[in-house]
Amino acid sequence: MRLVQFEASDGLRLNGILEDTGSDTTIIHVHGKSGNFYENKFVKVMLEAYPSGGFNFLSFNNRGHSSYVEAYQKGDIAYIGAAVERFEDCLLDLQAAEQFARTFSSRVVMQGHSFGCEKIMYYSQHINPTLDLVLLSPCDGYHLQNIYIEPETVEEQIVRLRRDYKLEGLEWLPPKEYGIRVSGKEYHVPITVNALLDLLTGPAFELLSLDKTWSGPPIASRSFVYLGGRDGLQIAGVEPMVKELNARFKDVKVAVFPNGDHHLAPIQREVIESISSWLRR
Repeated sequence: MRLVQFEASDGLRLNGILEDTGSDTTIIHVHGKSGNFYENKFVKVMLEAYPSGGFNFLSFNNRGHSSYVEAYQKGDIAYIGAAVERFEDCLLDLQAAEQFARTFSSRVVMQGHSFGCEKIMYYSQHINPTLDLVLLSPCDGYHLQNIYIEPETVEEQIVRLRRDYKLEGLEWLPPKEYGIRVSGKEYHVPITVNALLDLLTGPAFELLSLDKTWSGPPIASRSFVYLGGRDGLQIAGVEPMVKELNARFKDVKVAVFPNGDHHLAPIQREVIESISSWLRR
């Protein structure tokens, strides 16, 4: 495997790791909110298991990695990260990754984990509906945010943020505004007010919300979805998510693994083998 770099169309340099086996198929991994290309333990397993199954594997940092970090754009220093990202810019990152993968493989598969699922769904809708998609632990971010800020609602939070902040520069929000509070887990996710408003009012929360009726046509990409029965972020249970996923995709295989958690543990290899078998078909 080797470290790789490629540029988005706006000049932002993106970094990742590639295991190139010479296969004609490359799986591109898109990490979740505040993640990166290596932190999740299952990435290491995939770097071994996917190539053994006959696939190239590329895991890269999109501009929503970490919280607030130094990067390079058109030769100059820039600052990016989950705390300041605009969701729609994911199209630039994923298109750059696809174009890079096309230089050594004819078939590209997009794989997203957690918040990465919304990004690959959005990419299929707006850039390339012909790619196969793999969704790992898709979650209802809208519902999770409602739980985090209750008794206030997301809609009330939007009004308050627009009223109380200038909406300019790096206005950091206090811990009470954004994070996770479910199943014994509670943590704050650092974010600026503009980035949170972009998330709350933009397309990201529409894609997997169980509370919002799907209004668009089904996503055309042939898709595989992993849901873990022990995933604490599946706050409504897996069955409602299965129903919604079947409504949102034209051709989808939803695989429920009762013993799996949000990070595929402790059955990573079992999940990867299921994905590999599906891809070979």
